[in-house]
Amino acid sequence: MKTVLLAFVTTCLGFYYLPKTDLVITKTEELDFSADPELATTYKAKVIQGVFKKLKNAKGDLFSRRPHLRFVKETGSGVAVAYPKIGLIMLEEKGYDICTSFGKDSLNAMAVFLSHELVHCYEHHDWEEYFASEFKGNGLGNAVKDDAKEDEIQADYLGGFLSYQAGFNPFGIMPKFLDKVYDQYNLTDAKLSKYPKKEERKNISVESEEKLKKLLKIFEMGNYLAVLEEYDDALEYYYKVLEDFQSREIYNNLGVLSTLAAMKKFTPKENTFLYPVELDVQSRLRPGTKDGDLEKEYREEKLTEAIGFFEKARQFDNFYPIAYLNEGCAHALLGISQTEYSDLEWADAESAAQHAIRLAGDNPEWKPTLANSKVLLGILSALNKDSLSANQFFKEALQLDSSHFLAKTNQNILNDIKNPRGGIKKLNLSAEQIETARFVLNKVTDKKADIVAEPDFTIEFLAKEFAESTALGNSSTKGTGGNRRKLDTTIRLTSSDYKQASAKDIILGNNRQQVEEKYGEPFAFISLGNGSFLRYLDQNPNPVSGLIFQFNEENELVQWCKYWQIR
Repeated sequence: MKTVLLAFVTTCLGFYYLPKTDLVITKTEELDFSADPELATTYKAKVIQGVFKKLKNAKGDLFSRRPHLRFVKETGSGVAVAYPKIGLIMLEEKGYDICTSFGKDSLNAMAVFLSHELVHCYEHHDWEEYFASEFKGNGLGNAVKDDAKEDEIQADYLGGFLSYQAGFNPFGIMPKFLDKVYDQYNLTDAKLSKYPKKEERKNISVESEEKLKKLLKIFEMGNYLAVLEEYDDALEYYYKVLEDFQSREIYNNLGVLSTLAAMKKFTPKENTFLYPVELDVQSRLRPGTKDGDLEKEYREEKLTEAIGFFEKARQFDNFYPIAYLNEGCAHALLGISQTEYSDLEWADAESAAQHAIRLAGDNPEWKPTLANSKVLLGILSALNKDSLSANQFFKEALQLDSSHFLAKTNQNILNDIKNPRGGIKKLNLSAEQIETARFVLNKVTDKKADIVAEPDFTIEFLAKEFAESTALGNSSTKGTGGNRRKLDTTIRLTSSDYKQASAKDIILGNNRQQVEEKYGEPFAFISLGNGSFLRYLDQNPNPVSGLIFQFNEENELVQWCKYWQIR
C-alpha cells in the first residue's frame, strides 16, 4: 500500500478543488481501473470500466497505466476529479447515478464527462494553479484564469471528439450534465469563485460543440473521399483533423490513404494481388497508369510516407495490430517497386504480418486483422514463388472468415482464374434519395451552405444541415495547364437516427449481409478506423453517383449516403 499526498489543485469537470485528505492508492487488479471494495464487483463498476476502456482505446492508449480511473463511494471533492500530475481520475458513485438519469443517453453522458477528464490528464491541465501560486501578487491572475477557461474549452472539444471516435454521441450532453451536477451537489457561482460562472460554463460547452461539429464534418468528408478514391483530397482533410486531434486511428488512416494513393501508380502487370490495406478491390483490377520515373518516384515517396504514419500510430499504441498489418503491406509494395531491395522489404513485411498475428491472438475484436494478416503472408509467399504456402495462407484466412473476398480473390489470381471477382454490375439507383431529391453543393460561396472552409484550408469545403441529414461538399482542382480539371463532390448523409428506408427497404441497424442481399456485391469496399464502407455505383454516367453504406465494427448499418461527382 502506498500513500500519495496530492498537494496540488485538481481539475473536476472544470471545478478546481484541493483534496480534503491524503489519497490512499492500493495495488489494483487492472492496469488502468480500480474500485473501492464495496463497488468492485458491482454492475456499475463493470459499466463505467467498459466506457473508460472504449475511450482509451479510441485514443490508442488501452494498455497504459495512466490515466488510471478509480471508482469510489466519494471523492471528497466532487463528482469526478482529475489529477493530471500523476495521471489519476476519481469518479464517485453519485456521478454514475447522475449519468443514469439520462436514460437512453446514460452511456453517452458517462463518455462525455470521462473523456473531458481524460483530456485534462492527456493535456496536463494543471499548470495554471502552480503558476498562480508562484506568481500571485504580480497581476497575472486574470491571464491564468483565461488559460484555465481555454483548458475547459479544449477538454470539451477534444473530449467530444474522443467520445465520438469511441462510438458515443456527445452532443447536447454537457449543459444538461452541468445543471444536474449543480443541483445534486448544491453548487453556486459564489462557492466556485475561481471558476467560470455556471451559465458561462454552459456556453463554453455549447461553443465547443459547434466547433466539434465542424471538425467531425471535416473528418467525415475525408472518410467518404477515401471511399471515392479521391485520396489526395482525403489526405488534406485528415491533415486538418490532425491539427487538433491526434490518435492512432488518424495516423493509421493517413498511412492507409498514402498507401492507396501509391497503389494507383502501379500497373496490374506490376502488382497482381489485392493487399489487405487495399480495401477498394475494384481499382486493383482495372488498367493502371503507365509506368515511368515520375510514377515510380511518387509511389515510393507515398509508401515511405505511409510507413512513417503507421509507425506514428504505433507510438500511440504499440499493441495495435492494424498498424503492423498495414505497415507490412507498404513494405511489400515497396519491394515490388524497388526490385533491388525486394528481399529486405519483403522480410520486413513478413515480420510485420507475424507481429500483427501475435497481437491479434484470439481476440474477437481483431479477428478481421488476423485473417488479413494471413492474406498478406499468402501474397508474400506468392511473390517468393511459393504457391503451396500461398494457397495454405489464403485457406487459413478463409477458415477464419468463409466469405473473405480478399482471400478468395487472391487465391483465384494465384491460380490464374479469369475474372477473379466475378461480374459486378452497376445498379439503377435513380429512385434512391435521402429526405429530398438531389442536392449539390459546388461553390465555396454557396449561400445554401451552413459551414464553409476556413481560410487556411486548401480545398473548398461546405456543409449544410437538414432535419434528418447533412450535405457535405468538396471542390478541388487537379492537374496543371491544359490538364487542369475541377471535381465537385456532394455527399448527402443520413442522420444517426434516420427513420426512413432506402429504395430497397434497408434501414439503420440492418447488418452488412442484409445490405448485400438487397444490393448485391459492392463496387468497392473500404475500412477506416472502427467500421467499414460498401460503395455502389449508379449506371447513369452523368453525373457519377451512387450509394455508400457505413457499418460499425459489429457490422451494423449506422449511416448511408448518396453521392454525386461533377467534373
